[in-house]
Amino acid sequence: SLEHAQVQGGVLDWKDQCMGVVFVNGSLAEQAEASRSDWALHLLSLPRKVIFCACPPTTFFGGWPCFISALVCIALIATAVSDLSELFGCAVVLPDIVTAITFVALGTSMPDLFASLSAAKEDPYADASIV
Repeated sequence: SLEHAQVQGGVLDWKDQCMGVVFVNGSLAEQAEASRSDWALHLLSLPRKVIFCACPPTTFFGGWPCFISALVCIALIATAVSDLSELFGCAVVLPDIVTAITFVALGTSMPDLFASLSAAKEDPYADASIV
């Protein structure tokens, strides 16, 4: 039936998604050509990749399991970042409010910085980078 075929396709997509987590740059062929920096970045991001591997593909039940599990994964990572920033503040003897404001500012500004940087590199006139 159609639903059975969708579930089988979703399971295969999920398997490919999880296999991409294991290999550097997503596949065995790409891993063979990976540089040291590729390996370092892969190992650095591996915990995050493993956490988000738990998110099923959007082909299951209209994408709701993917949406809910993504929210859970984001909450787990936000909790870990909060705990690590609190630990950092304690280690360098900063008040909690200073640590919190600093990490919130970094967390909201860095994505904007990288988006602007990407837009400036790809657009010949860099109009999108100043919006």
